[in-house]
Amino acid sequence: MSGRGGTSGPTQVPGWVLRANAVIDRLLLVVKVNLLWLLLSLAGLIVLGVAPASVAVAEVLIADRHGAGVRVLPRMWASFRAQFLRANVRLLPLLIVQAGSASMLWIVLTGGAPGTAMTIVLSGLAVMSLGWSLLSSAMIVAVPRLLRQDLLITWRLALLLPGALPGRSVLLVLALTAWTLLCAMLRPLAPLFGAAVAIDLATALLSGRVTGLLEEIDGAGSTDG
Repeated sequence: MSGRGGTSGPTQVPGWVLRANAVIDRLLLVVKVNLLWLLLSLAGLIVLGVAPASVAVAEVLIADRHGAGVRVLPRMWASFRAQFLRANVRLLPLLIVQAGSASMLWIVLTGGAPGTAMTIVLSGLAVMSLGWSLLSSAMIVAVPRLLRQDLLITWRLALLLPGALPGRSVLLVLALTAWTLLCAMLRPLAPLFGAAVAIDLATALLSGRVTGLLEEIDGAGSTDG
């Protein structure tokens, strides 16, 4: 107990203040990377910019989650340039499938399919192909190790892994669907948070778990060998 004239010791910062500060820092980071995602996507004329820009966002978010200090603009620009060709080759076919599935689903919802039976069949195919291609794309974006594999190995793993992790896959699809609907209802969310939050959800659910699963497969293979 200190005397009247003594100086008090350093006061401890409340835990909620630290947690609130961490949340604010994360939100500011998400806004920053989302705006840069938009700029980099435009730099690639959208079609060729979305894939490497998404990979750059995931790289920054994963590094930040692991406590690594990140200079966002230099890191994203370097990643965008380094991954431009690789990311497009691996992701562009899946993005095309997503665009085609979304178009088919739109045609069905607007009454363009002939007959009830055809509507059910086309809508089912559209939803399945859209969801699976979305998950496969998320696997490639959210797991750096997957992106570094040879092209055919990357595609094979990206297509098979959603089935190996059904719980996380369903949760991610539901979360992305809810986030998309929320952005559609609250328009300012999309330019500020849209893609970055979607990628953050994918990295949170997939990055560590898929990396661990691939390591387990490698370990089992070396043991068998």
